[in-house]
Amino acid sequence: MADPVEEVGAADVLLLRAAVLRPGLPLEESMYRQDDWPEARHLAVRLSGAQIVGCATFFPDPWEGDAPPVAGPAWRLRGMATAPEVRGTGVGGLLIERGLAVVAEADAALLWCNARTVALGFYRRYGFEVGADEFPSGPHHIPHYRAWRVLPPAEESVGRP
Repeated sequence: MADPVEEVGAADVLLLRAAVLRPGLPLEESMYRQDDWPEARHLAVRLSGAQIVGCATFFPDPWEGDAPPVAGPAWRLRGMATAPEVRGTGVGGLLIERGLAVVAEADAALLWCNARTVALGFYRRYGFEVGADEFPSGPHHIPHYRAWRVLPPAEESVGRP
């Protein structure tokens, strides 16, 4: 079976990001300054090879806030979105698993994100720890928590030489 996750350009994920994460706002509100960084990786899952139904963006970004949970390079997950019709089908999990592989290949020690409060159960299922403080984020001021996952050192990563 072919891998349903593919790497795409930033422009390819904008419509889904806008529809799911920033509804009612101009498309430009769904663009991130990191989208065009050379290290940024935009992952997507398509429905029947055409419509993108899941997306996530990963890029190097230092941990925000107090002391990081681990020393070493940090990467951030941003713009994680799944279309309503595929929620609960594993699309989000495929994106997280591939993203974890991407950041491990980059020798990251930590993957972090600002996770919507309503999605904390999802992140916990994939081994993320969740901070203690809820905060509003984004133009809609939606409740979020900082979430992170410590990655094993490169020599301990599965499938690495």
